[in-house]
Amino acid sequence: MLYQKNASVLLLLWVSVSIILFVDCTSGSLSEADSTNPTRKNQVRYFRMGFTGFPYDITLEAVLETRKFSRENADILAHHIEGVPWAEALYDKEFSKDMMEEWKGKKEAKPAGGKVYLAISPGRGDLKVAEKAIPLPDELKDKPYDDELVKKAYLNYCRRAIAFFEPDYLAIGIEVNEIYQKSPQIWDQYVRLHRYIYQRIKTEHPELKVFASFTLHNMLTVQGQAQKNMLEAFDEIMECNDLIAVSYYPFIAAGTTDIAGSLQWLAKHFDKYEKAYAIAETGEAAERLVFPSTGQVVDGTAAKQRAYYETLLAFAQQRRFVFVITFLHRDYDAMWEKIKSFSPEVFMAWRDCGLLDQDGKARPAYEVWRRYFEIPLKNQKTSNVK
Repeated sequence: MLYQKNASVLLLLWVSVSIILFVDCTSGSLSEADSTNPTRKNQVRYFRMGFTGFPYDITLEAVLETRKFSRENADILAHHIEGVPWAEALYDKEFSKDMMEEWKGKKEAKPAGGKVYLAISPGRGDLKVAEKAIPLPDELKDKPYDDELVKKAYLNYCRRAIAFFEPDYLAIGIEVNEIYQKSPQIWDQYVRLHRYIYQRIKTEHPELKVFASFTLHNMLTVQGQAQKNMLEAFDEIMECNDLIAVSYYPFIAAGTTDIAGSLQWLAKHFDKYEKAYAIAETGEAAERLVFPSTGQVVDGTAAKQRAYYETLLAFAQQRRFVFVITFLHRDYDAMWEKIKSFSPEVFMAWRDCGLLDQDGKARPAYEVWRRYFEIPLKNQKTSNVK
């Protein structure tokens, strides 16, 4: 694999606005005509569409434009928050003023009538401490995910996050197959934490959809017996996963050209669980990118990006996904120029995945997005935790 996406490092660039998408968990399929001709008369859209709040520059103008774009092109608000204020959660202390101001800003970005998707994570193999939080307490240092104090603290954190954000959908783990790839032993510990948190949250909020997300591009790089072992490991949390939510970036792992085949692979291996699907985050490179230090190439083009969204959104419509989330609405060249001197080079990997280019000009993929977004969303019952 060329490199792995690590969303936690992107938190250095994260801003307190996020928009994403959601759709009710209904099963079923559409005819081929429905999926290939999404604008035919009287058709409805079965999935919500949205974005994260990742801005293209470190300016107030960029933040406000990002929020405006999302409100005009999305119908769900997403909050992607990695790391935990472990000390505060364990000892029932107040979260920092800076953290609460950031949370307030995220919450205020919710569009009228939009739904809320909250994604939180204890880490990707260790106990990740949230930014703007007290350092990890001694009681939790070097503790595994299934330690009783860790479970207590993470449950407290989940409860407080639910009370504040009132989500319709909750991820209690982000791209958790990275934990398995790091260590099967650590994965077993995470499984016990996941099941513990899931069962208690569902007892308190039975209508809230609770799950963990996976990365499809990483799963596709595993072959043979290793793939079989991986899928068997993931089976251990599927009973406690209300959705099958995946991140998918085709340009990762040297590029995935068979988009339809990749989605069919997902269906082949996960349909047996009879659960609804969601795209937790996605994007495709629209420009050719060369990493200066290594010479590694992301061979992106606007045509590839457009073709990706055509295939992805048609599949989401056909299979009645819950939601599809695009990570970036606009290329962040402006931001990268300001942070590249002190940021890891890998941060530039997603720079050119926007539906708008660095100048705010719409790419062909945006036209595909709008074609689907303009289809009336099917009215469905949803639950919002109160």
